[in-house]
Order: sequence, then C-alpha cells, then structure tokens
Amino acid sequence: MNPFRVAVFDQSASIRALLKQTVGASENLICKGSHPVSIFLENGAVRESVDAVVIGLDRSEADSWPVLAAHLDRSPIPAVVLLPIGDLDQAPTLWPEHCISLEKPRSQQGWEALCSTLVSALEGMRNGSVDVSGQSRRIPLGLKNGLDLIAVGGSAGGPEATSEMLKSVGKALENTAVVIVQHISEGFESEYVHWLGGILAWADVDIAKDGELLSPGRVRLAGPGAHLEISEGPVIRFNRESPPNHGHRPSVDHLFHSLACSKPEGSAGVLLSGMGIDGVEGLLSLNRVGCLTLVQDQATSAVFGMPGAAIKRGAATIAKPPAALGAVLKNHIEGGGRR
Repeated sequence: MNPFRVAVFDQSASIRALLKQTVGASENLICKGSHPVSIFLENGAVRESVDAVVIGLDRSEADSWPVLAAHLDRSPIPAVVLLPIGDLDQAPTLWPEHCISLEKPRSQQGWEALCSTLVSALEGMRNGSVDVSGQSRRIPLGLKNGLDLIAVGGSAGGPEATSEMLKSVGKALENTAVVIVQHISEGFESEYVHWLGGILAWADVDIAKDGELLSPGRVRLAGPGAHLEISEGPVIRFNRESPPNHGHRPSVDHLFHSLACSKPEGSAGVLLSGMGIDGVEGLLSLNRVGCLTLVQDQATSAVFGMPGAAIKRGAATIAKPPAALGAVLKNHIEGGGRR
C-alpha cells in the first residue's frame, strides 16, 4: 500500500512544524505540504494531490470557519479539523460528515496525546478502519469537566497493566472513580483486591457492591457471576439476567456500553492486555459519544488481542504503555487538557 499523503494547514508556523513532523514520523504517512489556513481557503484541496488534510483552527478567525466548512463539504477528501478548546460542540453542526474533529490542547502532555491520536486517526483513514463517510467523529483530548470516572477492562496480563497504569495516575485517583472488569478465575477477586490495594495505598480499593455510588477515590473491581453496569448517579448495578458475552460474565463490553449510555461526560474507557475481543464494541460506543478511549500498546501487552482488535475497529484514540496511559489520565483528571 502506498504512503497516505497528508497536507497540513494552520496559521501558526510552530504548530505547522509540529504537525508536519508528527505526520512525517509515521512510516505509513507522508506530509505533502504545510501551509497557512488562508491557502486552503483560497485553493481548497485537490483529491489527486493528497489523500487527507489536517486543518488547525484559531478562534480569532472563526468568521472564516463557515467558508472553510463549505470548501470541505464540496470535496470528498477526508479531513481532521483541530478546533480550539471549548469549540468541539461545533463539530456536528458546522463540519461535514467526512471530517474528524479533535480539540487543540494547551499543555505539552496534551499535545503529545493529540499527536498520537492524529496519527492513529490518519492511519485509520488509510487502512479503512476509521469510517468518516457516515458520521462526524468527535474525539476530545481536553474534557470539559475533567475526568471523574475511568472504566477499565482487561484479561491475560491485565492485572499487571492495571496496577502500573493506576500507580502512574498516582494520588490524582483521589479525584476520580475507577471501575474494573478483569477476566479472572472465580475466587481470586479478594486476592486481586488485596494486592491492588497494597499498591494503591491512597485509594479505596474493594470489590464492587450492587447499588454502590461511585465517588472520587474509589477503585472497584467487578465480582463474579454478574455483569457490572453503570447507571445514572453514577451507581453500580449488577445484571445477572443477561447471558455471558464472549464467554464472560462480567463482561467488559457490558461495562463500557452502560457507561456510554448513562455517563459519557467526564468518563474514559481503557482496554488493556487480553485475549479475544471483549470490550472492543463497548470501547467503540464510548468513542462515538466523545469519551476518551485508550488501549495498551502492542509492545507491552502480554496478549495484544483485545487492544489490537480495538485499534483495528477504530475504537481507540490513544495507544501507549500502561504507565504512559496513566500519565494521560492524570493529565485529564487534573484538567491539564483544558488549561
């Protein structure tokens, strides 16, 4: 497959340089030009010249956005639009359906996360795993109200990855709640909770209870025999009626799907090392409602089945080692993506 040709547009020379370097660093992408947005407004983009465009916007030039959106609407070329913080809500109303909308961060960590997400989005366009033909995609990197609930799914290799990730989040866990569905042999839940609690001495780690209110500082592990779901509150609910999903009850998919329906604002989904595909469709549902969605990278996964399937499905916005995932989560909890 030929390299995917990308043109970069932004009024800021420094941002253009960063985006050009980001695109050029991927062996599957090639930057075919770096220009001010005014050049795109004058000339548009020729489909025969590039396969996709990345357009960074500034609020001071918001009057020109409708003109730019009209340019994009007339062209079938896929586009990633980088919006100023606070303007992501414009994505479904102003920008055409074949555009992906990302939010420009202000912190260094936020820009690192954006660059990772941008490459994933462009490579997804290249291989067809990111579908931009039927809907506008919103992938926020600066959550409006911080991050107050993290849902984690894992299987083989998951416990170690979870502990490493949450240890990296550190005492920022005191400001968020965590729910974990881990594929584990029945009877080992108490040992897992005791072990994880020893690592996260500053957090309240325990097995989840039906009807329990999730509050900051609580880390809850799903017990055996029931799907763990999140209802409005947010409150933990057990579902013993639904059959196992992909052979698992509790199922990661059930957790993620329920979160997407009940509390998409201020929530994130994380899919860690494991065999199979449990959690992939649920992570995609979180992605589609604008949640931050993260997966463990291949190099550090004991089994890359679940994270790898999520990447191929276009469900993940960020793929990193567990400690780096923890740093991203910490940044969002502390509001670093918004400052």
